[in-house]
Amino acid sequence: MHRYVQNRVLVYLKMLLVLTDALCLNIVFVTAFWLVTTAGWVNAQEVITSNYYSLWTTFNLVAIGPSLYFRLYENNTIERLENVFRQTYRTVLTLLVAFAVCVLIGHHFAGVWYFLGAIVLLLTVYVGLSRFALTYVYTVLPKRFRWSKSIALIGHNDYLAAVQGSFGQDHAFYHVNTIKYYDEVEQRTKEEKVAQFRRYFEEVTKLGIHDVFLVSTPDINTYSKELIMEANHQCVQLNFVPAVTATLSYGMTKSEAVSVDLPVIRSHEDSLSTMENRIKKRIVDLLISGFVLVFILSWMVPLIGLIIKLQSPGPIFFKQPRSGRNNQTFGCYKFRSMVVNKDSNKAQATKDDKRITPIGKFLRKTNLDEFPQFINVFLGQMTVVGPRPHMLSHTEHYSKLIQHYMVRHFVKPGITGWAQVNGYRGETKDPKLMAKRVEYDLEYITNWSSMLDFKIVFMTALNMLRGEKNAY
Repeated sequence: MHRYVQNRVLVYLKMLLVLTDALCLNIVFVTAFWLVTTAGWVNAQEVITSNYYSLWTTFNLVAIGPSLYFRLYENNTIERLENVFRQTYRTVLTLLVAFAVCVLIGHHFAGVWYFLGAIVLLLTVYVGLSRFALTYVYTVLPKRFRWSKSIALIGHNDYLAAVQGSFGQDHAFYHVNTIKYYDEVEQRTKEEKVAQFRRYFEEVTKLGIHDVFLVSTPDINTYSKELIMEANHQCVQLNFVPAVTATLSYGMTKSEAVSVDLPVIRSHEDSLSTMENRIKKRIVDLLISGFVLVFILSWMVPLIGLIIKLQSPGPIFFKQPRSGRNNQTFGCYKFRSMVVNKDSNKAQATKDDKRITPIGKFLRKTNLDEFPQFINVFLGQMTVVGPRPHMLSHTEHYSKLIQHYMVRHFVKPGITGWAQVNGYRGETKDPKLMAKRVEYDLEYITNWSSMLDFKIVFMTALNMLRGEKNAY
């Protein structure tokens, strides 16, 4: 499931498991050596002067091999507790056998069997305790802290059961919401069918679900493009799953449905759809925004705030509702660059706009008015680089005019973006200009990489030094 629906808890759990196992395996090795040398079963000086560090290195290298071979830390294993138990047993057993062989062949010393026995004992204790703790993590904590990621499965009643069985219903980190429909839907016109699915997408979005699996029948294939468009408008990631009706029997047992990895066709596939890349991007965002908050905004806010106050009455910051990821509204911070007015949330700034103050004109020209948005980045509402967040009125307006406009809301909005460094910023009277912005935003989402982010940051810094001709 994690291949198609990302749950950040599983990624954090995998990272924690890798780090904990690596640390505790080395603690087991050091503790085992200390026990046997303290008891006098092994001559510590003899081993340390000859092969202690090579023995330690061998233990770590031998541990890596089985964990990779049995895929102990892969997503498919981490998803289910029984898989973790099974692969842990195989990995530990292989580790002990392989390490014992390596020690007896290349690192033999007096009392070696006591040392190996201590390794076996301590490693067994650690594995037992750690995997027992995982049982609590998998069975209790997801319910207590609501770690379960909700998804929706939509399909015709005649085809839904077989596909539903492959998803599983007892998953700790995923919850499947099922929507069935019957023959009367199939008897409608194409437009009526699309309208029906539009209501389904609206229904799941209200529940906070943005990952939908649709059981694909030949009938649905004829209007799949229209369904994708409707799903995009609701910020829904649509996945098509082929209808499966056959059950497989084996041996002399009762015919049962077999759990298989069904082929899934995704409506959108991009680099930022993986949780690992999102976490890497989030770490960079925290580092950059934390640096800016401590070393730049700490003195910039009092200085610029004083000038803003002297030139016009009102607050230092302008907090405007903007459209964020999954079209969720958030308050976007900026230095106030206009006199307080009633149209600030509806009307864009225009050339020679009378509402803009003298300091506001400078702030806009140099992009300094955007610096408070690093607060939004630190809070997780925005990212340093991404599609610019638009006013709510613009989102509502342009989503009806521009195809795939809402796809830009599949990711967090950014302080700067690919469209902005290519000259598309400022006022947008012409819908074609907004369409071009969206085109650049979708190009960024599709081709995201860390190097592209650094390139955009560098280009933004150059534009700040030269001054933005479209900033007013």
